[in-house]
Amino acid sequence: MQIQKFVHSCLLVTDGDARVLLDPGTFSRGFEELRGLTAVLITHQHADHVDLERLKPLLDANPDADLYADPESAAQLAAAGLAVTATEAGQELQLGGLAAKVIGKQHAVIHPDVPVVANVGYLLGGRLFHPGDALTVPAEPVELLALPTAAPWMKVAEAVDYLRAVAPRVAVPIHEAVTAVPPMYYGHFNRLGPEGTSVQIIDDGEPATF
Repeated sequence: MQIQKFVHSCLLVTDGDARVLLDPGTFSRGFEELRGLTAVLITHQHADHVDLERLKPLLDANPDADLYADPESAAQLAAAGLAVTATEAGQELQLGGLAAKVIGKQHAVIHPDVPVVANVGYLLGGRLFHPGDALTVPAEPVELLALPTAAPWMKVAEAVDYLRAVAPRVAVPIHEAVTAVPPMYYGHFNRLGPEGTSVQIIDDGEPATF
């Protein structure tokens, strides 16, 4: 499995013939030129996870790519004229030979006065889990975790506790564009993460193989 990060929460996962893009949002860059995509997965409706302005031309350039999203995002994308399949917790998808399991239902709470939106995570190939904006702990072991770094809904102690709860072999930090100095957070993950977990930074768009 090969993973490329295009800033923030946008990951390209290549496994065999499958090329799956997750959460191409407004903070991300470099994904616009990708071709040969099998699928695009959206965890939730916030703009830093789905940039409709760039998503439309991306799908036009990848006519064979299927679009999947949580139910609320799917309704918005369909209203914008995109062909999309809504996903819910417990579903299993086949993405060009790469299995994906849908896990989780809701975005983490930002503040009691802020409505909670739908949020799904995706477990790809039984190996890589991308939780979106939630701290969902899958029931099954996770080898590779896309680990949220910083967010309005999370403090670093919660990120560390999430890392310990999932205890992956490798954690790939995501959701870092909201902070000016991400390495400060990465240092906490390295020092406080569970034994046997390594933290691998892939912020430059170069593929990393796992």
